[in-house]
Amino acid sequence: MIKHPFELSEQTRRLVLYMSQQQRGAEVSYSDLSVAAGMIIDPRSGFLASARRILERDHAQVWVCIQPRIGLRRLDDVDLAKRLQGHWLNGARRKLDRGGKQAEFVEIARLDINQQTGFAVDCIQRSLAMDALSRATRKKMERVARGSGNDLPTFSAIEWMITLSPNRKGRTQY
Repeated sequence: MIKHPFELSEQTRRLVLYMSQQQRGAEVSYSDLSVAAGMIIDPRSGFLASARRILERDHAQVWVCIQPRIGLRRLDDVDLAKRLQGHWLNGARRKLDRGGKQAEFVEIARLDINQQTGFAVDCIQRSLAMDALSRATRKKMERVARGSGNDLPTFSAIEWMITLSPNRKGRTQY
């Protein structure tokens, strides 16, 4: 029988069902996952990777590996909030810094006018992103968010960001 390439496998469906029923902060071993799936599951299992993506996308659940090869842990709100700073903000800062150093090697005269314009916009956007990730900007934004700062541009930016925050309507949250 030929399966449609995007059809959900029975093993992935079982993993999603089992993992979606776990409480926040729950830990599950690979042996528990193997029993749930009806086959051996290890950290590199494609069924497990698919289940984790489905859980994040459709059930608002983030699962991370417990080292060394013990199992998975469902993150709770505190873990997710802590993870934001160290997980991707620092990575973004390093990537922006590396890109800025590489941009210094560009010889502007070798670019046509459209490429120069695009490059200039990219450099301005990089500079704004680096400024947004700075500690000084973070502290200023925290003061405004707490109500102890009165910087109008920062207040407007925070108010604007809140209105653009993702809407979770239509998603199973827990």
